[in-house]
Parts: sequence; C-alpha cells; structure tokens
Amino acid sequence: MTQLSKRLEQIVKKELSKNIIPVKTAEGILVGEILIVSEGAIKALYRNNELLYNEIHLNSIAIRIANILAFRKTSILADELYKADQEYGRWFVDSQMLRAQYQKAVNNRDFDRADMFWARYQESRDRTTHAKARAESLIKS
Repeated sequence: MTQLSKRLEQIVKKELSKNIIPVKTAEGILVGEILIVSEGAIKALYRNNELLYNEIHLNSIAIRIANILAFRKTSILADELYKADQEYGRWFVDSQMLRAQYQKAVNNRDFDRADMFWARYQESRDRTTHAKARAESLIKS
C-alpha cells in the first residue's frame, strides 16, 4: 500500500508541476504573474499591468495562454492559440448577428430574406463549430 501511495504522490506532483494553480483576486484570476481579467464574456491577459492579449472569447484558451506565459515558455503556441480564438470569436459574432437578422426577417414576414439569412447563419454556425474545435485541439498540444 505504501508503494501505491508513493506512486500516487509522484503522479500528483508531476501533474501539478505542469500547471500553476490559479488564485482568485479582486481584479480577476492570477496565474503566476499573469492576470486574467473578465470583461463580460471577453477576457484580457495582463502581466505587471501591461496588456498582453485582449478580447479572448474562450475561457480554456485564456487559461492555457496564461499557463504558457506564466512558465515563460515560448509564446509561439500562445500566439497560435490567440489567433484560433480570434477566428472563433469572429465567426461566433457573425453567426449571432445573422440569427438575429433571420428572426427580424421572419417577424416582418419577409421569407425570401429570412431564407437567405438562415443559409448564411448555418454556414457561419458551422464555421464557428469548426473554429472552436481547432482552438480546442491546439490546447492539447
């Protein structure tokens, strides 16, 4: 049993060393010296009051970038994650606007226009899903 507990302790220490445990502060969430500030659904990352990344849409991306920067690893992966998140954000906002325009056209009984907005909404929604999947696949790398 002691052999098993020692092995479990080693595994836990190894996993904890991969990520810095976040601390909740009045300003936001502190990961090492990286502060994640939530502005509604959008997040921003700061180091020593200097803005590093702004308008991050996905929580998982914000946390992963903060961990990368807290360990002072190369920021190439952080930049790739940020670009993937921005692509997701553009498609998500686009899909929400198209859906609202579709609803407005239906309410005005302009069905030809509604059909056009619905087709554009579906394309945008599919691209949103694809962009999110791509961003999440980068998190695991």
